[in-house]
Amino acid sequence: MNNEKRLIPKLRFPEFTYAWEQRKLGEVVNILDNLRIPVAASERLKGTTPYYGANGIQGYIDGFTHDGEFVLVAEDGTNDLVDYPAQYVSGKIWVNNHAHVLQGISYQLNNHFLVYRIKSMNISRYLVGGGRAKLNANIMKDIELNLPNYEEQQKIGTFFTTLDRYITIHQRKLENVKKLKAGLLQKMFPKNDQEFPEIRFPEFTYAWEQR
Repeated sequence: MNNEKRLIPKLRFPEFTYAWEQRKLGEVVNILDNLRIPVAASERLKGTTPYYGANGIQGYIDGFTHDGEFVLVAEDGTNDLVDYPAQYVSGKIWVNNHAHVLQGISYQLNNHFLVYRIKSMNISRYLVGGGRAKLNANIMKDIELNLPNYEEQQKIGTFFTTLDRYITIHQRKLENVKKLKAGLLQKMFPKNDQEFPEIRFPEFTYAWEQR
């Protein structure tokens, strides 16, 4: 397989036909780790700003370390080395020293696209250390990415973001149905000392029989 074919995905939007370009992550992002500030839980002033660590929001705090649009990637302390923690965030946030703070360079790398590009990769092979695996910043900069132009990045990022929203909506519906089921299981069977359930189909009115 020649290099150009390797840089063309098997499935893509039909209006894009050119080969993707191979770049190192450090060439297309700004790394804003220098602004991170870890704060012990006992010392955090309660507020409305999400406080992020390796695995997402750890609580809410007063103040912020970053303000804008970013991609957070776990540095160490992650709970999942397969589905490696990477997420898009925007607005005011506070980040501790367990998550890298990346920001795609304007019109070179779309932040939504970056999240899903990382999610599609085997990040574990870039980790160092033993029991507490770590994604070193210098190693992270050298991760090679195949990238389309910015317009295609935007379309891919929007596509997967929309899918995630649908998944979230259906997960909430599923949780509500599970809660409904749990409640009905309690009410559609009589209690131990009773002959009638709290809720039943209206065509049935007789007492239940103990056997």
